[in-house]
Amino acid sequence: MAMAITVGQFLNSHNIDFSLTHHRHTDTSFSSAISAHVPTAQVAKSVLLKDQQGDYLMAVVPSNRRVMIDKINRMTGKQYFLVAEHELAQVFQDCEPGAVPSIGQAYKVGMLIDDLLLEQEDIYIESGDHENLIHLDSKQFHKIMQDVKHQNISGYRMLFSQQHDGRHWEWE
Repeated sequence: MAMAITVGQFLNSHNIDFSLTHHRHTDTSFSSAISAHVPTAQVAKSVLLKDQQGDYLMAVVPSNRRVMIDKINRMTGKQYFLVAEHELAQVFQDCEPGAVPSIGQAYKVGMLIDDLLLEQEDIYIESGDHENLIHLDSKQFHKIMQDVKHQNISGYRMLFSQQHDGRHWEWE
């Protein structure tokens, strides 16, 4: 699968110019950036949140940052929580598990985007699989995100490192 059908239909129906950037199979947006040889700040990471009423919110931040849920909660006056992996599959049915495209509008999901992404000249978003990124220039990205609320909603990623058996491991 190169791109989720829902995403492709959304981009085409909105006359969005894009290209696909292929990379080796990865499990995170950050790893996708590294594999595709693009700056991690230019790869959008989607985090799906859900409030106590069951409403979804897609928070989109650069892949080298983390979503500050507490800040989103203060901004919105709601209490959002991370959505479990099995629930992601219900919302993004035409995507591989964990490969959530940063185009919530295509799935009728509200969005909040980090200001840092709007400052980039090029943006890469997950295509719905773990081997392709959708490349958009800033004009096309702004066209998609023109009605999406934006704010500073990200903080620095916290990496933990450990040496074990001669190997270097990192995790969040």
